[in-house]
Amino acid sequence: MGRGGPANLVGVVMDADRVALGVLKAAKRCRWAARFVPMERRFDLWRELENHRQREELDETFFEERLRIFQSAMCETPGWAGSILVVAMPDPAFRIRFEWHDREVALTVPPTFIHANTRGESQAIDLLAGHGVRAETAVLPKKLLAARCGLTKYGRNGITYREGLGSYHRICCLYTEIPCDQGVWKTPEALDSCASCGACVQACPAGAIESEGFRVRAERCLTYWQEKPAGIPYPEELDFSWQEQFIGCLRCQAACPQNRGRLTTEEAGPPFSAEETARLLRGAGAEELPEETVGKLKQHDILEYLDVLPRNLEASLRNAHRFRAQGNA
Repeated sequence: MGRGGPANLVGVVMDADRVALGVLKAAKRCRWAARFVPMERRFDLWRELENHRQREELDETFFEERLRIFQSAMCETPGWAGSILVVAMPDPAFRIRFEWHDREVALTVPPTFIHANTRGESQAIDLLAGHGVRAETAVLPKKLLAARCGLTKYGRNGITYREGLGSYHRICCLYTEIPCDQGVWKTPEALDSCASCGACVQACPAGAIESEGFRVRAERCLTYWQEKPAGIPYPEELDFSWQEQFIGCLRCQAACPQNRGRLTTEEAGPPFSAEETARLLRGAGAEELPEETVGKLKQHDILEYLDVLPRNLEASLRNAHRFRAQGNA
């Protein structure tokens, strides 16, 4: 952390350093990896994103929909903030069960897609509060920030990897009141193994991952289209008939040797009955669903996906049934 300044501030700075070290040690005990970054580095992140756009390395529509938000968010920071804390923590997949066609089908939601309100930033804020440190969520490009501060490396699939966790981690970013005027800031690195692998390239049926370099065509990624409003159909030129999750995709991560044996899966909650599944597939809104069903959607943390469930869930259930039948043939 920062040092120096007027003599009467030396004690304050040393106390801040001591608190910061305590936070980092506590994070390590939780199996988290954490780094403090100076506040002004957030503007470097935006300049980098803008440079990628100008070089046409990012799809323009994707940039406007997913990245433009950071431009204004970086200026709307709390006046008391003295640093950015970046954390990478283990994150499991969640299994959600649906009764469908007289059988129970288990679908997997990949890490990071649900339970954001109880994991990630909220956990880190609680840890900081335990050390008497004020903090709040920072709206920043998390993957780029984590790679820039040396916390993670990129895979060819555009996903970040952390030693010991693979890509199955959740990155969170917080503004904290701990001052920081120094910190690691480096060119993002790629996994050495990616140079001679290509497993993720072969695993992606949509061809979203390029075989040369580390460019991912987000506009071809299944996840990008899954999160579109329900009235927007999948592009006809892209065949997504293979999708296995109703939100998110694990194809490239599951194929990656760096992830072997690292994915853990937890039960998200009680299964949805056949009647509940049928209602979800018909596109029933929250106001039309029984209170018990809404409660399950909240417990599983998929209520926000209710509008896209009819489109995404039907394909996933159908494919899960088909893939299981093929496996038993």
